[in-house]
Formats: sequence, C-alpha cells, structure tokens
Amino acid sequence: MAIANESRQEDRNMREEHHGAGRYWVIWAALLVLTAITYVTGRMHMPTFGLLLALIIATTKGTLVALYFMHLADHRGANRLVFAVSILFVILMLIAPLADVGTRYRGSNPPGSQYSDLQAVDIGANAQQGRYGGQNKPDTSEQSEGH
Repeated sequence: MAIANESRQEDRNMREEHHGAGRYWVIWAALLVLTAITYVTGRMHMPTFGLLLALIIATTKGTLVALYFMHLADHRGANRLVFAVSILFVILMLIAPLADVGTRYRGSNPPGSQYSDLQAVDIGANAQQGRYGGQNKPDTSEQSEGH
C-alpha cells in the first residue's frame, strides 16, 4: 500500500509543479554543446585521456537525459536511490578496466599500442621476405621458363 500512496503523492506533486518549456530548451542546448565537444575532441589525437573524456561526456549526457527528459529530478525516494546506485555502478565499471590497463606490466600490452613501448611487428614485410629472409633467394626464373 505504501507504493500506491507514494505514486499518488508523486502524481499530485508533478501536477502542482509543472515546469515550462524553457527548462527543456536549456537541457537540449547543453546536450548539443556536449555533442559538439565530443565531435571536436574525437577529431583530435589525445592518446592519454581521450577515452576518459569521451566516457565522462557520455555519462553526463545520459544523466541529463535521465534527470530532465525522464523526470527523475522531480521524483523522490526510491527513484533517486536507484538512479544514484546506477550512476555509482557506471563509475565503477569505468574505473575497473581503466585501472587494469594502467597497471599492467610491460609484456602484457600488445606491441605498437599506445600503452606499450615495444615496436609493432610488421607482418607484411616478414611475409615478403619469406623463409630466406630476403637473402639468397633461389632464382626461379629459369625453372618457370622451362615449363
């Protein structure tokens, strides 16, 4: 019965506190600015914190949508708790992989990646040299003329 009473109370509060369209225009403009920042920074080469910046912007945009367009900012009680816990889990799920990559020992990062100081292996150059390593290749032109 408490859930039904909470729903009626929230419904009554929502009718009394009707917000104008200006609030939604401001949030929409903020989302556009964050999208433009995402686009501009995505075109830049930021190997150290580019991923972290993109994740922070995406989380901020998602939070704005959930709070204002889904009206979670107007709700009280269990809805706020569920939203706060979900944001906490998003942050934990972002920190865990980033901490894992940042604390790996040298040999576990693939050569040529931004996290490794080892040189990338050029597979194409090794395939062209063949098993002779680019030296002392047998001359196959005489054999192919005879066939």
